[in-house]
Amino acid sequence: MNHDVEIESLTPGGDGLARVGRHTVAVPFTIPGERVRIELGGSRRVGRSTEQDAPYARLVEVLRPSPHRVPAPCPHFGPCGGCTWQHIAYPEQLRLKAALVDRLVRAAIPQAPPVRPMIPSTPVDAPWGYRHKAHFVFNGSGAMGHYARGSRHVVEVDECSVHDPRANALAFRFRDAVAPAFPARPLRETRPTLEGITIRAGANTPEIIATLVVTHDSDKKLRAATRRAIDSGAAPSSLHLNLHPKRDALIFGRETRRLAGPERMREVVCDTSFLISPTSFFQTNVYAAAILVRLLMAEVPEGAAVLDLYAGAGLFALPLARAGHTVTAVEENRQAVADGEASLRLNRIPAERCRFIARPVETALASGYRLPTTDYQLVVLDPPREGCASSVVREVFGRLRARLAVYISCNPEALVRDLKLIATHGYTVRSLQPVDMFPHTAHIETVAVLARGDAR
Repeated sequence: MNHDVEIESLTPGGDGLARVGRHTVAVPFTIPGERVRIELGGSRRVGRSTEQDAPYARLVEVLRPSPHRVPAPCPHFGPCGGCTWQHIAYPEQLRLKAALVDRLVRAAIPQAPPVRPMIPSTPVDAPWGYRHKAHFVFNGSGAMGHYARGSRHVVEVDECSVHDPRANALAFRFRDAVAPAFPARPLRETRPTLEGITIRAGANTPEIIATLVVTHDSDKKLRAATRRAIDSGAAPSSLHLNLHPKRDALIFGRETRRLAGPERMREVVCDTSFLISPTSFFQTNVYAAAILVRLLMAEVPEGAAVLDLYAGAGLFALPLARAGHTVTAVEENRQAVADGEASLRLNRIPAERCRFIARPVETALASGYRLPTTDYQLVVLDPPREGCASSVVREVFGRLRARLAVYISCNPEALVRDLKLIATHGYTVRSLQPVDMFPHTAHIETVAVLARGDAR
């Protein structure tokens, strides 16, 4: 049965919200202010970090479109799960994201300052080609594309306008080179299969690193296809093979082998060089990463001792150390730590200026572990999507009590939850600056600056 409804607001995941009787329903591909016709069916989680579900509706027809509705330029938009907001004009995307953060923060912390306008990471009139890390998946027949939204079904694509064009070109050349290794029907479970390809193209260097993900590599046809790809001009600066036999939701398995080129690629962010391994995390949008670094650097007191938590490969730690600060960087991923330490040597940063600790943040902050100092002037937190564990908030804001903290969040719901807990330790929110890391999606990066209540 169809229903005509008004789209009143947005879920934190970017779907429109409407009312049907006493129920609130999530409607993808809609914009607040629109009147649409929908068909009810199933349920969908309305937030990224909550357990709350809302009835899910399929958009049947837009009866009264928003003035901000635009034709999606990508022919794969809708079935492909990569983008969710290509139907919204980009300036309105920026406004909606800032308003969403402001609404969530205001409901939880009324005394917080207004959220600043969103900073775009691309030209407002050309928000494309920003993903310096491109990832494609393959189905059993060798078709390459992206997963459909909320499923493991592969939507075959022949273009992707949000990827760096160099990464796209390499991926499609490789697809064409390996196609002969695949039969017309899906491969049997006992035979090796190509699961995906991940390509990182340097934003500020010419280097490109590619990683092929396979269930196993004992098939001679796949080896020959890989050799054909290298010989056909589809070779990047370095090529790696990752073995991922489990076929789970993770992109990579544990074992990676270098096939050609150097072990790492070089990227430059804010005049600092970074060495990046094929499976290590580094920000997908390097332009946005540079904005985050500059926002952080503007808040650091001169000559500060800084504790950088969830440090990754040192995106913040290395520029801080180069600027003369003393940094303790805590990161549990040992490959990321190895990359960070290699980057320290590349930048000729003295060892006493920046020390990496390869431990989970919770362990490093526990009372039994001895940090180099407890007298930090600034703490940087860049946690994963689920935010900080309550024990981390307690140790950082209840025990260490640095004068300032900068919390970089990729999930407004988790940020708001943590800010409420942080406030109980006597800290106030000084500023909230959202950054658009991923145009055409509902993803929001937010830089929150926090000050201890008695700090001057």
